Amino acid sequence: MTEAAETTEAAVSQVSVAGAAETTEAAGSEAAETSEASVSEASQAGADHVCPARPASTAPSELGFVRRPMVRWLDPHQLVDTAARVVLSGIFGSYADNRELQALVEAEVLDRSEGPELWFDYVADLGDGWDSTYTVARLLAAEQLDLDCAGRTVTTERGRILVMGGDQAYPVPTRDEYENRTLGPYRAALPCVHGENPELLAVPGSHDWYDGLHNFTSIFCRGRWIGGWKTRQRRSYFAVQLPHRWWLWGIDIQFGAYLDEAQLRYFHDVASERVAPGDRIVLCVAKEVESGRSKAESYSDRNLEYIERQVIEPTGARVVLYLQSGKHHYCRYEEEEEGIRHHVTSGGGGAFLHPTHHLPEHMEMPGEDCEARFRRVATYPSAAVSRGLRKRVWLLPPYNLPLAALFGTVQVLLAFMLGLHLGDAHRALGLGDLWTAVWASPTAFLLILLMVLTLGAMVRFAHEASGFTRVALGAVHGSLQLASVAGIMIVSSRLASSLQLTTLPSVAVFLGLVAVLGGLAGTLGMSGYLWATNCLGFHGNEAFAPLHHADLKHFVRLHIGADGVLTLYPVGIDRVGRRWRLCPDGLPEAPWFEPDGPLETHLIEEPVRITGG
Repeated sequence: MTEAAETTEAAVSQVSVAGAAETTEAAGSEAAETSEASVSEASQAGADHVCPARPASTAPSELGFVRRPMVRWLDPHQLVDTAARVVLSGIFGSYADNRELQALVEAEVLDRSEGPELWFDYVADLGDGWDSTYTVARLLAAEQLDLDCAGRTVTTERGRILVMGGDQAYPVPTRDEYENRTLGPYRAALPCVHGENPELLAVPGSHDWYDGLHNFTSIFCRGRWIGGWKTRQRRSYFAVQLPHRWWLWGIDIQFGAYLDEAQLRYFHDVASERVAPGDRIVLCVAKEVESGRSKAESYSDRNLEYIERQVIEPTGARVVLYLQSGKHHYCRYEEEEEGIRHHVTSGGGGAFLHPTHHLPEHMEMPGEDCEARFRRVATYPSAAVSRGLRKRVWLLPPYNLPLAALFGTVQVLLAFMLGLHLGDAHRALGLGDLWTAVWASPTAFLLILLMVLTLGAMVRFAHEASGFTRVALGAVHGSLQLASVAGIMIVSSRLASSLQLTTLPSVAVFLGLVAVLGGLAGTLGMSGYLWATNCLGFHGNEAFAPLHHADLKHFVRLHIGADGVLTLYPVGIDRVGRRWRLCPDGLPEAPWFEPDGPLETHLIEEPVRITGG
């Protein structure tokens, strides 16, 4: 690397670190500092990775990270924080693209084509709760993994390359979230390796972009150690030459908006200088997580089509396997006519589960001459299991207590605005009394405006539908929520007045009932809406995300054999570990935590052989 390039890389690193400077609780900060020290020590050691000291206890100061539960997506504080970061990232991403800074750093093409065969792994959507993320990391770290396949055992090896396919940390990519939800669990699963170390490559997803890609660049593009894995890429995209004329390409589509000029130039150069006719390409891309077909997803498909038609096809090579993240399930589509190309969605690395029962039987993708038709071959979980999990949405209140508290608080404030039960504590209210209270209230205009905004918000929430269907779904949902508010006021008033208490206790009981019953009714109303609309084919993301389902995780293991055939081994994990035993006296390279029982794995489907020609 030239002196100018080194200077530029240092500048980019400073920008990335500056963007990452956020403060959290003391335990998290102490953990992050401990991690940075160990990373710095390992980086100075070069290729000979120093095994870190094993922790003597589960304290964050010993581990270097905090074991976090799964993200509570309907926690009001979480929703506001994430929404703010999404808005800011969208604004600043339109004017300051981190990939333009990366372009000042010298890029390279990794050559791993030596040897007769090669194993590599693909995992995505991983940095969420400790149990699910560490279970997957623990299995990825094992030197050998024996998989059950219809009663017989299939033996696989740890990948020489680990590809993280997007959304490495949830919900937002702060320094502490990366450390606690991803780097810490993976370091604990594989502290170090004696001999040849596996390498790590990463593709950024939408959640990695919420800070403008600053922390992603600092973590994955600086040649650092993450446990026994060594990061190798210099930019947020990469190309790796594999044995037997196979290639592994990782594309960064930002939020699906566009491919930057520097990235296009990089892949143009790789294609024109290194790729030969007949070469076969595995293409990794992180897609939008939004349910339904968003404009950004359409743009990202257009970008991939451009890469294929303008960059790859002129060389005589072809993409034969698409590895896509964004949806937290496994699904494989196979080209109908020739059966050469395969499209795999794999996002089971640790995040909540997405449903599979609404996946279409067929999909269209660009072909060499026209649109190619693909048929669905396998899903995990199965459609029946996915459909059975839908009923858990009725458990929304206990799963999301802060949301219930918000609904209850709002209804208490509405009772104060209406002056209900405050003047006559012994009077049982009726529907007419509520209507009169609305118009008699000094805040009548504000109350009516809130009702209109509620209906508008519910129409906006039904974003997967369109036209009259969207308006109808939103209007029905909003009307039911407003009706439940009125019902809670009336029921609480009658229960409080029936107790014949003095004024102050009666008002306290009334408001307490409004808070409890209002919180319960609000979340159950949301449950009913999500359950009904999911039965109609809508709201797969919103109905399953609040359940933060930890089980049914997976990753994909791939093997290029001596015969040049690429074989896929989709590894399913029906139940993740939940009880872990710290092993302070283990070997330096041994995992820090062991499960109380064996981690059961199996092949989701028969090994898939891809010749590519």
